[in-house]
Amino acid sequence: MGNESKARTPFIAKIASEKVFCYVSMVLLVFLPVAEIIQEFMKASKNKAFRFMYPSYYQPYIVAVFGIALTALVIISFIARAVSGKFKFYIADVFYFTLMAFMLISLFCSVNFGVFANGLAYYMEHPFHFLCYYGLYFAGTMISDDNLRKKLIYSYVIIALIEGVVAFLQTRGIEITYCLYSANKPSYTAAYGTIQNTNFYGTLSCVLTAMCSGLFIFSSKLMKRKPLKWVIFALTLLIFYTMLESGARLAWVGMIAMIFTYIVSLIIMRKGKIDKDSLRQISIDFITMIIGYICVVIVMLITDYSYVAERVEQTAHDTIGATNSDDFGSGRGEIWRAALSSVPHHWATGIGLDNLVQAFREMPGFQEGDYMQAKGHSEYIHTLATQGVFAITNYIALLIYAGATAVKRIVNEKDDTKRCILWIFFCVFIAYAAQATVSSSVMNVAPYFWIVLGLITPREKPISFKKR
Repeated sequence: MGNESKARTPFIAKIASEKVFCYVSMVLLVFLPVAEIIQEFMKASKNKAFRFMYPSYYQPYIVAVFGIALTALVIISFIARAVSGKFKFYIADVFYFTLMAFMLISLFCSVNFGVFANGLAYYMEHPFHFLCYYGLYFAGTMISDDNLRKKLIYSYVIIALIEGVVAFLQTRGIEITYCLYSANKPSYTAAYGTIQNTNFYGTLSCVLTAMCSGLFIFSSKLMKRKPLKWVIFALTLLIFYTMLESGARLAWVGMIAMIFTYIVSLIIMRKGKIDKDSLRQISIDFITMIIGYICVVIVMLITDYSYVAERVEQTAHDTIGATNSDDFGSGRGEIWRAALSSVPHHWATGIGLDNLVQAFREMPGFQEGDYMQAKGHSEYIHTLATQGVFAITNYIALLIYAGATAVKRIVNEKDDTKRCILWIFFCVFIAYAAQATVSSSVMNVAPYFWIVLGLITPREKPISFKKR
């Protein structure tokens, strides 16, 4: 918010400040797992009034409510800019409005507009959830203060601690929360945290592992207390262990992409604007982190070799033996075939917002009772099928723009703190974006990505409407 805007409208400027955007986002991210744990204890209590509650009752409504709140803050932000007398418009604002526009077009042009009639159950992404995603993206672009960005990282650490402890107890057979889909719970000791689905927990734990790993790798620049550095290291290994115990192979894709990104970026930064001693320490901490990962994998091989071997065998089957069949990727082949078959008929607006089941209904020879799936199991294919060609092009353009500008800023940044914080967010972004190729977006995990996407999208040079 500009100084002139603060002078003319101090109250509005305070409401739409980066501090407010930051704290509102932090409350949402931390409240999601906390609310689920509270609800589960309420259901387990002797009070019968709480026992009827749907196991995933709170989280969808929390995201929806924050979607409304964040949208209100965005509107206030634009009002504050308008009354300042010097309205500035950024590329980040363009993407916010295009994301919103394509979402609304897909919603109102849906083949089955009543798809949301079943309420907020079963991981359905309603329009209010998309308001939250895009509001978090906007919030991330607004937050430039290093201290606020650090607080966001620490909020992820808190979430990792909550999810890590709950998920670790689940690996020991102690359930605090209920696993909603028993089919997604491969064994009694599978880890699913507060997400109630092992695959979706795999996505969340991948993001949390990437964030905590980054904080440890750059601890020499971001943390003054050395003991805290090793606490973060231990927490990272804990959340990484629960990620593996979830059995979600999609998380492996994200982790491999993140590790590869660190290797390449560390090599590139040898010619960047960073002190050589600092780069050496960061490289040492990165290698230490990798050794930690290896130790966790070795422990799993020793304690549960059959489980690890089964997942590796299934992966080999998916990538080699069933590449051209519907069985590819544990049924992803069939889902992707149905989703892509709808594109020629609904290429402009998509088949409808989160309306993928309609694609199965339009398959040749479909009969009631045949297999259907509401989630695309590839965020990009799902977006293409449900929102159309223009929407997926816009989304990919945003990812490319955010990623490319982040790389440029990391290489050229002179301030160590700014560089390291952006570096962390960039690697988290890579981890999520990579696993999204084989994973679905869901309302209680996606918020953890959209704020990060905003944090790596620059809001530095406004768009000029004047002729040069």
